[in-house]
Amino acid sequence: MSHLEQLFQQTQRHYNLIPDFIEQLLVADIYCIAQQNNANEIQFRVFETSEGEQAIPFFLTLAQIHQDIGIETEYILLKTKKLFEMTQGAILILNPTSTLHKVFQPEEIQIILDMHAT
Repeated sequence: MSHLEQLFQQTQRHYNLIPDFIEQLLVADIYCIAQQNNANEIQFRVFETSEGEQAIPFFLTLAQIHQDIGIETEYILLKTKKLFEMTQGAILILNPTSTLHKVFQPEEIQIILDMHAT
C-alpha cells in the first residue's frame, strides 16, 4: 500500500490529516479510465454514484483498476491537479470500486484549485 493510500485511510479517523492528503493527492500520478484519440482528445469513462449522479472515476493505483474493472481496461496516467483542471464542472470519484472512496463535487474541486493556484 502506498503512502498516499495509507494517508487516505487515516483521514477517515483523523480529519486533521485531510489537508495533507489533498496536498499530496494534487501532485500525485493517478489513473483514469479513459481513451486518448489521435487528436490527443481524452474521453473519460463515466460511472454512476450511489446517488445516481454521473462521475468521472480515478484511482490511486493501477492494481485497483486491474482488480476491479479488468486488466484490459484502457487508462491514462496524469497528475490529479491536471485532472481537476481538465474536468472543471464535473463530479469526480476517487477509488469508486473500493469501500473507501471519495466523491469530489465541482464546488469542492474549484475551492481546492483556488487554494492551490500557482
